[in-house]
This record gives sequence, C-alpha cells and structure tokens, in this order.
Amino acid sequence: MLYRTEDIIKALEETHGQIYLAADVLGCSHMTIYRRAEKVKAVQDTISKFRGVLVDKAVLALERGVLKGEQWAVTFTLSRLGKDRGYVERQELSVDISQVDDAIERQLERLAPPGES
Repeated sequence: MLYRTEDIIKALEETHGQIYLAADVLGCSHMTIYRRAEKVKAVQDTISKFRGVLVDKAVLALERGVLKGEQWAVTFTLSRLGKDRGYVERQELSVDISQVDDAIERQLERLAPPGES
C-alpha cells in the first residue's frame, strides 16, 4: 500500500514524532516512515521538530531539579556540563606505553636477575 506523505506527517504529529506509534496509526511498518523520512525533508523535519521539543522539555526538567537542589540533577549536570570545570566522574589519563614497558622490565629484572632461571 502506498502511504501519502501528508498522512505520514499527520500521524507523526498525532504521536509527537514517535515513529513506531505513527506506524501503528497508519497500519504500516516503522520502516515505511524511516524510508520516507530519508526521501522527504518535510517528514524528517517533523520528526526532528518533536525530538527537539522533547529534548528541550528534558533540559527544563533537569534545570528545575538543579534549582530544587535534587542530588540526581546536580550530579548529572556537573558530570556532563561541568567537565570543562573539572567535574568528572573519572579521570582519563594519557600513558606513554613505552614507559610502562620499561617499568615492567625493571620489575622483572629485580625479581629474576639475568642469568638466573
């Protein structure tokens, strides 16, 4: 069955850009909508618009959590957005592997000096 672009966009609007739900509304496969989005900019724009709105709402909820002092929100914000200020969950180190190899060799020599087997 051929689905009109207008019907796909309408279904996406009804389901706030949720592709699988829109496919259920239309009675088609989600792949039908994905393929149409690849070919028709208006379909992709509709999906993108609703996803952007959802992300904006999530950011607002996060901000409300931070302003209320909710620990989960503060921790999440600092670990993601505060990295440039030193708030990280883990430290990432750059290691020169040749230095590690040299240290291992020194330890092996100390434990079993050359000539002893």
